This record gives sequence, C-alpha cells and structure tokens, in this order.
Amino acid sequence: MEEMTIDEARFQKIFTERAVVVTQLPPGYARELAQRVNQASGRRDVSLRMKAEYLALFDLLLRDGDAAPSAGQLALLDELGRPTVAGRAIEEYLRASQGKSEFFDADMYMFQVTRLRLPHRVLTDPVSSSGNSRLEVWRTDPEDPRHIPAPGDEGVLFSTSDFALVNSGNRTRRAGKRSWRVDLRTPGGGGCRLNGMARIRLMAMYNDPSQMREALAWRLFGGAGVPSPRHTYAKLAFDANYRGLFSVIEQVDKRFLKGHFGQNHRGNLYRARGSGDIGGATLEYRTGPDGDDTGRQYFTLGADLRTYRLRTNKSNPEANTYDDLACLIRTINAIGLPGGSSRFDTDAYRESMDRIMNTRAFLRWAGVNILLGGWDNYFASPSNYYLYNSGREGAEKDFVASPYFTFIPWDYDNCLGIDYFGISWQYTDIVDWPGSTIPYWRNRRTSRLPLVQNLLSNHDYLQYYLDFIEYLLDTRFSPKMIAAQIGREFEGGLWDRVRKASYLESTTPNGRPFTGRKFTNHEVYWCGYRQRELKRGRAKIVGIVHYVRMRRDSIRAQLKELRKTMPCATDSREFPATMEPLPR
Repeated sequence: MEEMTIDEARFQKIFTERAVVVTQLPPGYARELAQRVNQASGRRDVSLRMKAEYLALFDLLLRDGDAAPSAGQLALLDELGRPTVAGRAIEEYLRASQGKSEFFDADMYMFQVTRLRLPHRVLTDPVSSSGNSRLEVWRTDPEDPRHIPAPGDEGVLFSTSDFALVNSGNRTRRAGKRSWRVDLRTPGGGGCRLNGMARIRLMAMYNDPSQMREALAWRLFGGAGVPSPRHTYAKLAFDANYRGLFSVIEQVDKRFLKGHFGQNHRGNLYRARGSGDIGGATLEYRTGPDGDDTGRQYFTLGADLRTYRLRTNKSNPEANTYDDLACLIRTINAIGLPGGSSRFDTDAYRESMDRIMNTRAFLRWAGVNILLGGWDNYFASPSNYYLYNSGREGAEKDFVASPYFTFIPWDYDNCLGIDYFGISWQYTDIVDWPGSTIPYWRNRRTSRLPLVQNLLSNHDYLQYYLDFIEYLLDTRFSPKMIAAQIGREFEGGLWDRVRKASYLESTTPNGRPFTGRKFTNHEVYWCGYRQRELKRGRAKIVGIVHYVRMRRDSIRAQLKELRKTMPCATDSREFPATMEPLPR
C-alpha cells in the first residue's frame, strides 16, 4: 500500500468482496486481532468477510496502533517512512485475503448442507434455510478418498445459516443427478457472501462422462479475450449423504459485470433461452402488424419465461423497454441499409455493427465455439448466452440511448464430441453454421442465426474469424495440448481433479451411481481417461482428445480450401487474451 494513512471507509473498501482467512495469517499481532473479531462473530468459519467485522478490526487497530494526525485514521508509515505496526498488520491481512479469483484458483471444495429438510421432488422454487440449517464450505484435496473429508488445517472457509437452494437447468432439471443454485441472502445488508459471491452454481455435468468438458471449454474462452465465467470443482453433501462431484461455475451477475466492465457495470443484461414467449433466441428481426419494431416485439407482458430475459434494471422504466435490444437486432439484420443480401458485405454494415457491438469478441467466441463443437448455445438451439449492453466508456449512464453490446457465453457441458442428433460435430462446416443443424431439427429446417450468418457474409469479419481459428489451431487447440491439460494419473491434471470424487459416486465399477449420475464409474474411466467412444441411447460421445484430433484435421482441410481466395491477413497481436477496452 502506498498511502501514508488510512481511514475506516478506505480500510473497508480494500476488503470489499474479499475474505480474510484467519488461519492463513502468520502468528503474531495481526492474527491475534483477527481471531478476536472472528470469535466474537459467533460463526463456525475462519474468515472475516462482513462489514461489521472489518469495522471491528479497524477499531482494534486504531485502539492499539499508531494514530495518525487526523482523528479516526491509522498511520501506515512512521516519520522515517517505515511501516507501522498497523501498516504491517494490514499488509498481512491483504496477503491472507481471498476474492473471487482466488476462489476459482482452488482445485476442489467441499460444500456441505446440514439439517435442511428438502422435499422429494424437483425444486422449481427456492427452499430457504430455517432453524439449525447450515451451509459450510472448505477446501479439500481432490485425491482424498473420503466421501466427505473433514476440514483440514485451514478450517471451514465459509459458514452460514442464511441461504436457499433451488434446482437449475433446462433439459437436465429433472435428471437423476440435478444441478443446484445456492442463493446467499444478506439481511440488513450484512454482506453474507462467499468471496464476494451471492449466488453459486453447482452444475451436475449430467451429459458428460469425462466430467472435464466444461473445465476445458472455459479455459479456452478465458484466454481468447471473451468475457466468460470461471470454473472449479466441488463435492456436495446433504448431511452425511454424498451427492457427488459438481462443476462450480461463476454466476453472470452484477459482480461479474463489474469485474469485466468496471464503471460500466450498471447496464442491461439479457439472458437468452431456447424456448420462451417468442420462441428461440435467434436474434431475428421482428415487427408488429402496424410495423412497430421497438422493444415491445421482443417480450410478452406477463410471460413467465421470456426468450430474452432482462436480468438487471427490471424496475427502471427508462431501461426496461427492450428498445436497446431492438436497436441491436435491427443493426444485426441491416434494417435500413440498401442492397439486398449484398448489404452485409459493405463497410456501412461493418461500421454500424462495430458501433453497437464488440464484434471482434463475438467472432472470437464463434471461433472457439466452432472448434469445441458446442451446439447448445447460439448455434443449434439457439440459447444459453447473455447479451450485455454496457454503453460506452465514460458514458455509462447513456447505455439506453447509445447502446454497446458484448456477447457472454454460458453452459458448455454439451461440447467436445457429445451428440444426440446424429451430427458429427467434429466435421461441421466452419462457415455454414445453419447447414450443420438440419438433423437437430429432424431434417425439417435449419437453425436461424443471423448474427453469425450476416457477420460471416462480410469479408473483413470472415477474414478475422478464419485467421483467429487458425491462430487457435497453431497455439492452443491440438490433441497434445488438450491431452496435457487432462493429464495422466498422478500428473496433477484435470483427470486427477475429478477421478476420486467421480468414483466415489458408485460402490462398484459397473453399478448404477447412487447419486443419480447417468454414467457408471467404468464409463467415466473409459471415456474420460482412456478417451474411448461411448454410446448410450441417442447419445454418442467421442473421447475428448480424439474429437480434438478429428476437429483439427477437418478444419485444417477446410482452411486449405478457403485460403485459396482468402489468405491469412491478421496479425496475431490483434487476438487479445483479454477483452478490448470499451470504446468511448
């Protein structure tokens, strides 16, 4: 820290959405004070995270430490520029604190819910905790052979009696092993959050025998300059009943937006569904009988399930009109531009799109997605994505009048060789996306995808997209690179992270898992570790590494033909690892 002094407000701010783990502090003064505050809280965890706790800690430092010349402030440096006792303590608190990034850096967590009575049915509405119910979270070793390993020396990181649970998912909500959403409420604004998170997603990975596809997908997006959720793993238990291995997926919410968009985090966030009040989330242009093409065409008043569901600013009459979404869709479909279908391959179309959307980030998403063979998103479904209107940098309050959208992906358990429709996703055309979706619609039609089709009809956009795909093939998407991430046993890769927790879901190699998981332990091993093909009913699942090999070879062959008329022309420096700054 560079400040000479610090007051209460600044002290609280630097720990906002972070938790100080008391057991991570070295023995001494700072730890003793933190322990006093932690014990006074009466909780059963080892973290300081509440506003009241940080205020109490500051008061102790102020009482015991070196007061600054101004009342209510702590001196961090003495007259010779050396750290004071309080200054050293605060540095230790910062080193022992954990935010969202540190949370997702961990290999495995244990989530245990105790004394919560759940009905024997799918929870479509949240069930709230009551009485002595508790949710506790601690880090655990993925190699631990116990169903519910006890907390280690670090202790329980998070404990609360105020939470709610609900089942989540679309197709898999009623599956044998269901996904869960954990809501952490904050009565009185107390800040009962897990490393800054008020909502946790525990995804069952029901369709993925390897238990690794989402982890690989989010890693690829994370390095492609696409704003996307982070991922880790957790075991889940209700009382003494082990419920299996789950993916923990970062929630796309206001905190996610603040982390990616900074001051522009108060805009309109839309969640897209595959089936809702106006059908699929195709981004097709709509008009009413009177020619009206405003936001009213993209939602139905009173509908429970909206195709495009506004998740923020729902009570703001100036922002909840959907007019910004309508403006985006008009632009995607080049409404008002002359030239018929040729109008998409014009500078005017490209400039209009660049004014309203981060098209480069979307094209990078498209490049990653076509490599992954992810179909349950803006491809076959189309569904499972977010659109965020942040507005422009420096004009965050004008996002309705001057919209600027970014595409955010979601839900990647169906990728890297999982199919239910007789489609070989490893061989699909990288330019003609709709043509690959005919079997998905039982040979009756194709998916309608104007955002992809229209952008790839533009020479400059197609150039960037193809060049980015080739860049990924050269740098990140190869059988060797993916196999290295999966790893062999005891090499510390993804397989070692999921192996033990997955096997604990069944008592025998070929027996039905007691957690409701679709796949036996042998099938997890066969498809996840041995990389063999698996067929189950309509499902055909290719081993991940074999899928990557076939996909890579197919795209290389397609690029060879496409390069005859469109050679590579984009400098690799134009493919950022993080999203571009918002335009002004």
